[in-house]
Amino acid sequence: MDASKWKLLPQNEVDARSEDIEEDDEETDFQCAMVETQTTIPQEQPIKPKKVRKWTVHPGRNRFCCQGKLVCSKKHGAFLLTVFIMSTTMTLFFVFDAPFLWSKNPSIPIIAALLSIFVIANFIVTSFTDPGILPRAGNFEIIEMDKQLAATQPEQVANRPRTKEIEINGEKMRVKYCTSCRMFRPPRASHCAVCDNCVLMFDHHCPWVGNCIGLRNYAYFYRFVVSLSILIVYLFTSSIVHICLSANGRPFMEVVRDYPMSVVVAVVCFFSIWSLIGLTFFHSYLLFTNQTTNEDLKGTFRKKNRNAENLVKNPFSRGYLKNMCHRMFKSTFPSVLDADGFVNDNITVIVPKTFEKQTGQDSNIQQLDPTFA
Repeated sequence: MDASKWKLLPQNEVDARSEDIEEDDEETDFQCAMVETQTTIPQEQPIKPKKVRKWTVHPGRNRFCCQGKLVCSKKHGAFLLTVFIMSTTMTLFFVFDAPFLWSKNPSIPIIAALLSIFVIANFIVTSFTDPGILPRAGNFEIIEMDKQLAATQPEQVANRPRTKEIEINGEKMRVKYCTSCRMFRPPRASHCAVCDNCVLMFDHHCPWVGNCIGLRNYAYFYRFVVSLSILIVYLFTSSIVHICLSANGRPFMEVVRDYPMSVVVAVVCFFSIWSLIGLTFFHSYLLFTNQTTNEDLKGTFRKKNRNAENLVKNPFSRGYLKNMCHRMFKSTFPSVLDADGFVNDNITVIVPKTFEKQTGQDSNIQQLDPTFA
């Protein structure tokens, strides 16, 4: 290397250049640290509110399964008894009677099996289907209802009316205000004291199926009652035939000792058949007249309970055949409860047009603040 190209610098200039180099190194290190810090610290993500299913906050006395898709009553003692009697009777028949009857005529146990499957299917659907439960009015709806009532009928704000008179197919009917659900019940709806819900087209609460019977499961309930009555008659007859063909002239007590399970099936069916046949005829009458058990017990459309001038005809009746077809073969009404849906915190209130004209509001949609719930 050529030494002539080297140049000696004064000591003060050497020190100044050294300080500049050190400052550049410190600035570079600081910038690298800032870049590393920015890349390692994650940005805060907005916290999304947890979605809550409606069935988890439902105030009624019900049990929900499969994320709210199945619903039944919390009182299930009679329901379990029904399951026990049905399953025991069918099992005893197919174990002790069906093999003998199969040897005589295979169609006899096959028909019994098909009837049993149909009965069990309708029983399960009746027990675990939403009967038409109406969701209770929330605080937003009560506030808006009071607001509209104060604008249209201020004298009724303090004393809220308990009944309203409406007209259906030319007949005047009254709808009642439910203090538990905080709303006026639709026509034919009623509040079930067992499940603590208002149910559309409420028929009755059936403890044997563990559920209310209403708009959405009445058709399945009727099919269950009718098919169970037919099945009970069929099992009773088949068991008696089995006992008679196996007797061969022997004494009755000897036959009972040889075929005790067939006797048990016949006895259970004998004592069950009368109530089931009576229930079948009663609900057939209700079906053809388009009434509910609740309306029949209250005498809503009975002539003897009303004066001639105050007589209210059934505005829902279309004729016997149309009533039956409408109740049995119409598609299932969608669930109003929507138990498997999510709770919506952003409530939108739609103001009726009549209220808009009376109060002079420009918009028919109001967005309410959830913090006032």
